[in-house]
Amino acid sequence: MIRPDNRATRVLVAEDEMSVALVIEDGLTEGGFRVTCAPDGRAAIEAMEEEPFDAVVTDIRMPRLDGVELVRWIVATRPQLPIVVLSGYMTTEQRRELRRLGVSEGALLEKPGGFRELLGTLGRLLSAEGSSHGGR
Repeated sequence: MIRPDNRATRVLVAEDEMSVALVIEDGLTEGGFRVTCAPDGRAAIEAMEEEPFDAVVTDIRMPRLDGVELVRWIVATRPQLPIVVLSGYMTTEQRRELRRLGVSEGALLEKPGGFRELLGTLGRLLSAEGSSHGGR
């Protein structure tokens, strides 16, 4: 996906299952996105401290720092950054906390899910980027 300034949209994928991360990376790259993968929430924070991203796709259950804590950090430090949560298992409590943090119900996706759903959600969030919650 090309942004108005003619650069590829940069997406950070926080996913501890390498095979899943590679599938997401390949699909997003084919869709025109520039993708960086991080194996856990802590590595995702380190990546965001080194370079800017246009959106984040994160799993929930990861070592070192889980997805809910990552979202909490993003909301506190980069409140306009669009976030998609992609998880194979999300408790009611986690879903409630993510909603409280500003992640829309439509950006809480389940694995395995359709790749078109992920692309559609990212596209919707990025087009709403100027809203008060960064399109979340």
